[in-house]
Amino acid sequence: MKRGGFLQRRTPLKAKTPLKTSGKPLRRSALRKVSKDDVSQCKARLQSILREIVILRDGGCVLRHYPEAGVCGGYRKDGELILQGEHLNTRSRNVSYAEPRNLVCLCAHHHLRFKPQYSQLYWELIERHLGPEGWAFYKRMRDDQRTYHCTLWDWQKEELMLTQELQILKQQHANKNSVQIE
Repeated sequence: MKRGGFLQRRTPLKAKTPLKTSGKPLRRSALRKVSKDDVSQCKARLQSILREIVILRDGGCVLRHYPEAGVCGGYRKDGELILQGEHLNTRSRNVSYAEPRNLVCLCAHHHLRFKPQYSQLYWELIERHLGPEGWAFYKRMRDDQRTYHCTLWDWQKEELMLTQELQILKQQHANKNSVQIE
């Protein structure tokens, strides 16, 4: 603090050069929500394939088996339950972006309401659902902080492998349903 007390500016700051405007307001175009880049397109397809895999693998919301989580909710207009693939480890980490073991299937209610509201209970139930081996895998994946640079070719390979895995799951699901019918 100076001897004279707090310094106060008594005159407003003035620009040395005036702001030049054409008189017309600037037109701003809206930003794209989804990039048209090849990598972005491939990653979007990957997420769609992963969602299908998780829904077939888990058979619906994984928290439906736990009464303490409450009932499933969030229905489409046609009455179908909205199912989503929940990434346990953030998608920003390339190590787990296309890893099906990083996802569980949740209904809209458990994903958007239950998880944020009862976070500790949610993670306890997920740990119970994954079992010791799955939980250990999740913790290794979560703790991996290395940066993995992935090119379009890497994402395309992942897409091919996941497409094959989805086809196998669909065949198994169809075979299981045909056995139940007989």
